[in-house]
Amino acid sequence: MKPTFIKLYLFLAVLMFQLGFTGDGMPLKYISSCEIDLNGDGRADKALLVEGIPGRELLVLLAKKDGYETFVVSRGKDRMFLICEVGSEVKETMAGSGKGKIYKTPGSYLKLMKPESSSVAFFWNKSGFQEVWTSD
Repeated sequence: MKPTFIKLYLFLAVLMFQLGFTGDGMPLKYISSCEIDLNGDGRADKALLVEGIPGRELLVLLAKKDGYETFVVSRGKDRMFLICEVGSEVKETMAGSGKGKIYKTPGSYLKLMKPESSSVAFFWNKSGFQEVWTSD
């Protein structure tokens, strides 16, 4: 096993412990991940979609000068898949309670989508991640 994978597994174990989740000792189910600059600071951030006891969770590790800051961006959106997008805007759906508003991003964003169904985007808005439904 490569050292980077060992570090990732150790990081995820520590993260789950710090978030207060207690499991049965089984490993997390890895769904997908990507490296992309999500906040426009020129550093590669990491997005991980994993499945554990509480269901699927989208975790983001924002790269800082001395390590990472971790965000739990989404929980409970089971059977959705991660797409890492490059783009300067996200358009909200007009279906449901949406108003079709266009949001500016720092140049990239994450999207969770269920094939032939709904999708939701997450982008950094300088204070945290903002959720915008892009289709119902």
